[in-house]
This record gives sequence, structure tokens and C-alpha cells, in this order.
Amino acid sequence: MSEAELIATFQGYLSETTQLVFGYISVMSGFLIMSYLVAHKISRSLAAIVLGLFSAVSAVLMFRIFLNRTDTRSIVAYILEQKELGNFDLPWFGSNPWWAVEMLTYFEIAATLGGFFGCVAFFLYQRRSIHDDA
Repeated sequence: MSEAELIATFQGYLSETTQLVFGYISVMSGFLIMSYLVAHKISRSLAAIVLGLFSAVSAVLMFRIFLNRTDTRSIVAYILEQKELGNFDLPWFGSNPWWAVEMLTYFEIAATLGGFFGCVAFFLYQRRSIHDDA
């Protein structure tokens, strides 16, 4: 694989991960709005279905984000290895510390898991709250 192909692949994974994160934020936002508006009005069985669907979609998106981040780390490691061997001439690539790539993965995992549990907690809170529909 050439330098250009690797960089394009790297950029593609970053772009895909960003789209997945924003897609996940959109799903969470929709779920929070739905929770605020109707969580207290729906039946117990419908609430279970809604929570199940939200959990399934969240799990798929979180897992895809994790897999993309894992592949991105592997691509970065490969590019840096090839650069050190003298196979690539990428003077600008690799100036960020390696720990930053690792930390970003953990931050994304924490944010998505935290968002999921926060959404579920808010949904359950809204189910128990009494709204004044006046």
C-alpha cells in the first residue's frame, strides 16, 4: 500500500468514526426528546420495547465506533512503523503523541457509555415523574 493510500484509509476511518459519533449523538438526542415528551404517557410494554430498541441501536453504534477506533490505532501504528523503517517519507505524520490516539479511544467509549446510561436514567426518571399538562 502506498503512502497516499494509507493516508486516505486513515482519513476515511477518522471520517467514518466522526460520522458514527454524530449519528449516535443524534439517536441520543431523539431519545431524550422522546423521553421528555412521552415517557410518562406510554405503557410499560411499549416502554420496554423503546428501551430495547434504543439499547440495540446504541450497542451497534458504540461497537462500530470501537471497531473503527481499533482499526485507526492499527493504521497509525503501521504508518509510524513504516516511517521509522524509512519506507515512507511523511515528515508531518506522527508528531502527535501515541498516548493521544489511545486516550481518544477511551474518551469516545466513556462518552458513548455515559450518554447511554444517562439517557436510560432520564427515560426512567421521566416515566416516574408527574407532568403538569396544563
